[in-house]
Amino acid sequence: RSPYELAYTNWSNETRGGVRVAEDRDIQELTAIAASAPIGDKRSLARLRVVLHDADLAGYDLDGARQVLAGDTLEIRRETAKAMSASYTLPADSAQFGATVLAEPLVQSDDPGIQELAARIVGGEVNPRKVAQRINRWVFDSLEKKISFSIPNAVQVLRARTGDCNEHTQLFVALARAAGLPARSVAGLANVGGKFYYHAWPEVYLGDWVATDPTFGQFPADAAHLRFVIGGFKRQAELLKLIGALRIEVVK
Repeated sequence: RSPYELAYTNWSNETRGGVRVAEDRDIQELTAIAASAPIGDKRSLARLRVVLHDADLAGYDLDGARQVLAGDTLEIRRETAKAMSASYTLPADSAQFGATVLAEPLVQSDDPGIQELAARIVGGEVNPRKVAQRINRWVFDSLEKKISFSIPNAVQVLRARTGDCNEHTQLFVALARAAGLPARSVAGLANVGGKFYYHAWPEVYLGDWVATDPTFGQFPADAAHLRFVIGGFKRQAELLKLIGALRIEVVK
């Protein structure tokens, strides 16, 4: 099994008080990054500070929104309810938000099936935060958590109702945009069971960009999500440069 599948299983077992599954050490050594210290209960973690060692950080989207990069020290602050107060109602103005409310080849927010489902989930709500929460919950509840080796598009994901973080993210972004909610894909590292795994999740605009995780059912996403790139699969390929190079020191 892949590191992501093991990571999700371990996260699920930790959340429900189960027993962690055995890990494939060979695969994990290639892809996972050990934390220098335990992070603890991420659900109550409001802030995380880490030092990123031994990797060239140039060109990555580490600074902005809830992340602040100073030298090689990265601080992540989980968004508060007060911070998630958008000043607009849905649908958002495409002239203001541009591509983050428009369809893309793999994010078919203009597909009739996607639009119909988005309308059912939203149910007439125009508050961006409430709509983001509803879509996040629906995707988390409706998709089977299973590793995938394809490049997903939102329509295929809606039909299959299964996949990993990429499928969850693609469908979330498509549904959000269909509802007129600015949304984008990001990728980086998420901490599970003491290690950082490569992971993808969405961000929605609620006065600033807010991280959410429909794969783990988190709104907002916990502070142990380290965003490295903004964008789809072409940007995610840049994460490969970190394998075997990046070392993470947890400062808290």
